[in-house]
Amino acid sequence: MKECRGERASNELVKLVRATAVVLACGALMVAAPPALGAKAKSVSAGGAHTCALKANDKLRCWGYDFYGQASPPSARFRSVSAGGNHTCGVRLSGKLHCWGFDGAGQASPPQGPRFKSASSGLDHTCGVRLNRKAGCWGLDFFGQASPPGASFSSVSVGSAHSCGVRRNRRARCWGLDSDGQASPPGARFRSVSAGSYHTCGVRSNRKARCWGLDNVDQASAPSGPNFRSVSAGGSHTCGVRSNRKARCWGLDIFDQASAPSGPNFRSVSAGGLHTCGVRSTGKVRCWGANGNSQTDVPPGL
Repeated sequence: MKECRGERASNELVKLVRATAVVLACGALMVAAPPALGAKAKSVSAGGAHTCALKANDKLRCWGYDFYGQASPPSARFRSVSAGGNHTCGVRLSGKLHCWGFDGAGQASPPQGPRFKSASSGLDHTCGVRLNRKAGCWGLDFFGQASPPGASFSSVSVGSAHSCGVRRNRRARCWGLDSDGQASPPGARFRSVSAGSYHTCGVRSNRKARCWGLDNVDQASAPSGPNFRSVSAGGSHTCGVRSNRKARCWGLDIFDQASAPSGPNFRSVSAGGLHTCGVRSTGKVRCWGANGNSQTDVPPGL
């Protein structure tokens, strides 16, 4: 990995980030320009150093690091979008998958036959849930992260080199790299799970947040008190939306990526490599954290 200079961090800080973050987009600085928009957002996804939002008209808008075209979406209409390290994938209204950006390991080359309910983009691989509830993955498979089990899933989430999903019986199942226990979920029942760089978090059936895996900067130390609607595991931090719709984050905070705004209510949040974005109850997008590639500069209209 090249040394990233966009955030102007010290050598010591760069070492820490390289060891804990899911991705830092390196190379020549190419930023997708944010023109004015006329629609608010349904959802938002924070990637390595870019961000994508699904607008109310089902069109996509991405901004931030765009060296590989990961922030240059097609003009089609989508039902969901997931920003990865240096690529992005979305599920079109027809159920077809469309990916763009870096494709060095085939992570942006989805299968063309099956239709998908959802997809999740990671560092070098991507997974999705097909209409038959089977998981399908593609891209780098060195640790088995792109070789899902044959079980049925309600959702899947992709991290740096591991993947996790919630089965129909609400048990979590993970596969891939398990160096820090990130692919060894507890036996509890879950509403949802989110795979980060080397940790994983989920919302249990009782709405408590539970995390496992690498915890060197408290990214897997979920607060024990508040109930959560959802959680999102990023590079080395985690954010969630509490039952009162307030955002709550924990973990690495060197660029304030874990310093959630206290005021606005949120529908959802998405933790990226070193930044976080969320959709407010009004449909407005709010981002915070590292901004060396303009990944937190929300375009007008969103």
